[in-house]
Amino acid sequence: MNTTKIIEVVSISRFKQIISEYKSKIKVSPHALDHLSEAQRKVFKEEDLITTLTRENPRGVGLQRNGRYAAFFRRKEGYLRIIFELKTDKLEVITFINTDYIPNLKRLEGKK
Repeated sequence: MNTTKIIEVVSISRFKQIISEYKSKIKVSPHALDHLSEAQRKVFKEEDLITTLTRENPRGVGLQRNGRYAAFFRRKEGYLRIIFELKTDKLEVITFINTDYIPNLKRLEGKK
């Protein structure tokens, strides 16, 4: 079973509400940077992920089957997919990945 499959669309307004509620409590999991080389870590920092979440508007947001959220941000080439989880005391960025496309979230609208 694909636990990262998006099963529900999250509105941009709901996404902004979540970010607003957790803005001062956003943490980046150590796992999020595991796949980067040391050189890449010097260029790409935790703050970059937090800034993206708090200041940019995503092109789409979805709830995955595993209960985590996936937010897609447009980049020069493709999209940045940030996976995060809401915990009782914080919003934790689990991981991120560059991808060529965004899933067709419109196909999920209206389905419950």
